[in-house]
Amino acid sequence: MPALHSSSWLQVDTHPGVERGLRAAVGSDVGVVRDHNEDAAHADCALGLFIVADGMGGHAAGEVASAIAIAVVREVLEESRGQIATFARRPGGAGRDGIATLVGVAIRAAHDAVQRVASCEVDKRGMGTTLDVVLIAGGRAFVGHVGDSRTYLLRDGRALQITRDHTVAQAMVATGQLSPAEAEVSPLRSVLVNAIGARSDLAVDLLSLPVCAGDRLLLCSDGLHDAVDPDELAAQLVGDGEPALRRVIELCRDRGGHDNITGVVVDIGDDDGGAAVRERDDAPSDGVPVGGDDRDTAAQSGPVKGRSGTLPGR
Repeated sequence: MPALHSSSWLQVDTHPGVERGLRAAVGSDVGVVRDHNEDAAHADCALGLFIVADGMGGHAAGEVASAIAIAVVREVLEESRGQIATFARRPGGAGRDGIATLVGVAIRAAHDAVQRVASCEVDKRGMGTTLDVVLIAGGRAFVGHVGDSRTYLLRDGRALQITRDHTVAQAMVATGQLSPAEAEVSPLRSVLVNAIGARSDLAVDLLSLPVCAGDRLLLCSDGLHDAVDPDELAAQLVGDGEPALRRVIELCRDRGGHDNITGVVVDIGDDDGGAAVRERDDAPSDGVPVGGDDRDTAAQSGPVKGRSGTLPGR
């Protein structure tokens, strides 16, 4: 098993809670090129909450933004533990909408908090962060997404991307200006059109999907998913979560480690109540985002900014 480096950290969480049977491994590495780590991650199996944030802004501002975002999301959702536990016991349509809304509220609160700090501290102006939040309750994964970190569902030997990058390249794919293959190698794949704290308007993608015993979720920063394609993720992320995540992080380093590398691996076990084995047939069957009416498709309006604009390059 490869050892994580002195600039790395990895932890495992198996605490029982709202959704029994969850197990998570969290790992982050500064990479080979960068001199500090602006990524942040969190796993709380007791609440069913998992987060990855990839900060930007330079001079330590990026790591401040990612830390603030995670702290605020944790605070909002921990204060709503009762609502989440009620839904987990009695999942239903109205409750599902409430949980999705709750995730969106937490993300927008994080956005406001990052903006407040950036407006008050000169050296933090222009900072921002990506943010992927997964809350598992009632046999479903509620996903909130901003930026170009990603969430994947690993099932039946496949890794399915269930979030859509908020980048110039992905916007060009949507309008037919680039093919998906071209977008994967375009320099515009790292230029964000949407990020926590970086501009006044914010688009939050919200979706939910049923999860089943044996499913695995991966939340990761672009330092991980840029280096390892979905087929490789499916091949590497097998067996116990901790060594699997170590393998993937080491693979990213071997391929240059050009950015910080962060991942959260979440394994769905048997919750003893049957919730985790319901509705499997309406889960995603390919690599496109899912969620249907659960998705909040707020428009990404306004100018597209990159390295020289309001959204800093990464």
